[in-house]
Amino acid sequence: MTQKPVLVLGCGVSGLSSGILLLQAGHAVTIWARELPPHTTSNQAAALWFPYLAQPMERVGPWASRTLAYFKQHLLPDPASGCRPTRVQDLYAESVETPWWAGAVASYRRLAAAELPVGYVDGFETESIVIDTSVYMDYLVAWFVRLGGQIVQREVSSIEEAATESSLIVNCTGLGSRDLLGDESLHPVRGQVVKVRPNGVVHSILDDEGPNGLGYIIPRSADVVLGGTAQAGDWDTSVRAADQAEILRKAASLHPAFTEVEIVSTGVGLRPVRHEVRLEAERIGEAIVVHNYGHGGAGFTLSWGCAEEVMQRMRAEA
Repeated sequence: MTQKPVLVLGCGVSGLSSGILLLQAGHAVTIWARELPPHTTSNQAAALWFPYLAQPMERVGPWASRTLAYFKQHLLPDPASGCRPTRVQDLYAESVETPWWAGAVASYRRLAAAELPVGYVDGFETESIVIDTSVYMDYLVAWFVRLGGQIVQREVSSIEEAATESSLIVNCTGLGSRDLLGDESLHPVRGQVVKVRPNGVVHSILDDEGPNGLGYIIPRSADVVLGGTAQAGDWDTSVRAADQAEILRKAASLHPAFTEVEIVSTGVGLRPVRHEVRLEAERIGEAIVVHNYGHGGAGFTLSWGCAEEVMQRMRAEA
């Protein structure tokens, strides 16, 4: 394959991960993006490896599994990446035979009754990765630039505009693809978080649909991310006092160590949700566009697995 220049649209975790693999494969890569770190949606994410709000599972599972393997091989060995191993506990209000994410992990265990918070009858624990986005996103940018990539802050009005500049394009614009492509199946799911001082809790705790859903506790190196909300179709990026109060209530219910907390900061991000992740190639004029968006709440969880498939699609089409 002739290593042609590639234009990547978007500088979030999907765009940077795809760009890094393309550079390593010998392409010259330029990123165009309206927002750059630390002002991307990816920077707002709690960023725990866990396949959330992404479909279809028959594709999401392998992408998530490949991403976990990539993190273990390439990111965990470097403390500067902002990534570290963690345990994650997924809680259920009803008995569950097998967790829905079982196919994406090597192993898991059922929690003992004594390990379950009040209001839960089942739960599972598995290994995971927690990613400190305030460190990791800058790490990816530095890695991309070190490999020779170029980053340009530029908003693109149409995919045809990009196609006049490059014959190979990777579209990682997230929610921006709604306007860029007219993809009305793509919609925001608003997520608000509260970051608090560490208090000794080192494992992550999740409740998706139980009495404290959507609730989560994600300890990082310098803070603990508490969440959250999952408000579909809500474009509001301002912090809401009522949501913050509910997030703190849920955290205290999930673990007594969070009955009293010291708040560090708050934030809001809009998850790019679609009926299914769009990862496919399309010809637009003389250009090949590989779309890689619609990852919902699993952008980091799917990042490297999807980037590897972007490479495969590019090879097949170019």
